[in-house]
Amino acid sequence: MEFVVLPDHSAGVAALAPAQFPGLPRPKVIEHHSGRPWLVGDWPDDEIVFVSVGPRRLALLGCTTVRPDVLEARLGRVRSLADLDELGRLYSGSFHLVASLDGDVRVQGTLSTACQVFYARVAGVTLAASRAETLALRIGASVDTERVALELLSPFGPPEPLSEGSVWRGVRSPRIGHCLEIGSDGAGRTRRWWTPPEPERPLGDGGFVREALFDAVAARTAGQKVVSADLSGGLDSTSLCFVADRSVGTDLATLHYEAHGGRGEDLAYARRAAAVLPRARHVVVPPADTPDWYAPFGHTPHDREGPLMFVRSRATVEHQAGLVASLGARRHLQGVGGDELFLPGTMALHGLLRRDPAAALPHLRAMRSKRRWSIATTVRTMGAAPSYRRWLADETDELAADRAWGSGAYWEVSAKLPPWITPDAASSVRRLLREAIATGPEPLAALPVQHEMIWINRVNGTVMRRNSSIGGYVGVTFHAPYTDNRVLEAVLSVRLADRVAANRLKPVLARALDGVVPTEILHRTGKDDASPTLYAGLRRRRGELLDFAADTHLARMGLIDGAALRRLLVTTHADTRPLMPFDPTLACELWLRALQPAGTTATAPSSRTT
Repeated sequence: MEFVVLPDHSAGVAALAPAQFPGLPRPKVIEHHSGRPWLVGDWPDDEIVFVSVGPRRLALLGCTTVRPDVLEARLGRVRSLADLDELGRLYSGSFHLVASLDGDVRVQGTLSTACQVFYARVAGVTLAASRAETLALRIGASVDTERVALELLSPFGPPEPLSEGSVWRGVRSPRIGHCLEIGSDGAGRTRRWWTPPEPERPLGDGGFVREALFDAVAARTAGQKVVSADLSGGLDSTSLCFVADRSVGTDLATLHYEAHGGRGEDLAYARRAAAVLPRARHVVVPPADTPDWYAPFGHTPHDREGPLMFVRSRATVEHQAGLVASLGARRHLQGVGGDELFLPGTMALHGLLRRDPAAALPHLRAMRSKRRWSIATTVRTMGAAPSYRRWLADETDELAADRAWGSGAYWEVSAKLPPWITPDAASSVRRLLREAIATGPEPLAALPVQHEMIWINRVNGTVMRRNSSIGGYVGVTFHAPYTDNRVLEAVLSVRLADRVAANRLKPVLARALDGVVPTEILHRTGKDDASPTLYAGLRRRRGELLDFAADTHLARMGLIDGAALRRLLVTTHADTRPLMPFDPTLACELWLRALQPAGTTATAPSSRTT
């Protein structure tokens, strides 16, 4: 799916050129009431719900179960763009909401950014698009080299609010919970339409979470003859398989990629689940048939949006898309996002301790034992309560420090500079962060645990969007129902005391799907990690990676020290933590190389110091 949204302005037509859709000779067009083009692009017929009432137009582009007559009735009661705020909360699925009301336009994506909005100023008016590269091509945007330096931060790039930026100069995105509005004069502005719920709702039997999950899956299975899903054996993906298996009129196919070494709990749990899902077709892929991590693409080109997160597994994503297509499916479900929603961490206890100390203490003792914290570490971690702005300032000062992720109180996973970044590039990163701090950024939610969940939900949604770009070569899209707006809201509303439970891996998910997923699966207490797969890929691809690191665009741009990067690749590592910063670096370099055939060049960053 690819589209551009134009303002109801005479300059809108001039802003759109055929070159904007180089692979689409005859794009689809939906017009404003005025007759000017409004929506231009390409989308599957079963992934758009379009209604009109007089001068009003409304389209939902993506996966949803809402019926046109229901949407039309609601549009008839709309009198302003702000009246559409509730729609983003009412309907399940993952979709762009695009409206044209009496000459004014609204464009809104998902909180997860699985459906993201990009916008830019073109020919004197604001244009919006579903893809950043669409606008970058239209305005002849150059690469923002300082932004590339920010993208080198591991594990997930820069913190809020810089995480919403683009590597293309002049291309922007609304912040999480904000929509884009374009007036009849062609001027665009962003406005906050969503605020997170307070964590005050008792979980009870988990019915409201269960309903949100079933609706999210139904939005993907509706109208599909076959839908595929990961059956990794982990609780998140396995649970989705049981929910999807209840979809009427849709056949389920499951995929399990065996881990290197052929051991671990996940394989055993996947086999147990398959045995009680007799209607589904189960496909198991042995390690010998799976592309290595760090292997190159076989068929799909890199998209131009920006560096690809988790780039090490890009060839596996391509392989999986081809396998999904061979099973007759167009949509593939994944359990991405389940850990971040349902696995209570440090900040859940941090928040609970302030709201209900008596309920928090037994769980705090259990966490202290599990993590082997001293009393001093426990007091320091649980007692810390910096404001978001103070926390950002402290993080900026500690970007190069040797810290363990998740070892303290935080609003987000701490970002780290890679050891091979140059001093000038590191100075640029710190300056950009301090400039952002000076604007007084507000957190995504008042409680750190809520902010963290919303922020990481965006990371996961971005992964789904970019993986769908890979799968597009065979007409396959990847979906993470756990990242949907209504699912996120449901879990955010659960009171903190109900999110933690002794001897339960994910208590909210287990309660919500009790009776849907077999008890022995819901009550598992651990999960496998992917270290063997990473080590196997690194071992087999080491020579290619060393060749790759020998001459990089990043080094020529003054962003990294190539010799330091090569030392990482020739060193034996006792665990995977030293390798984590390599992923963003690899992603940035591969993206820069993909741009070169189009004649894109980049220059070194500013040498201003802090």
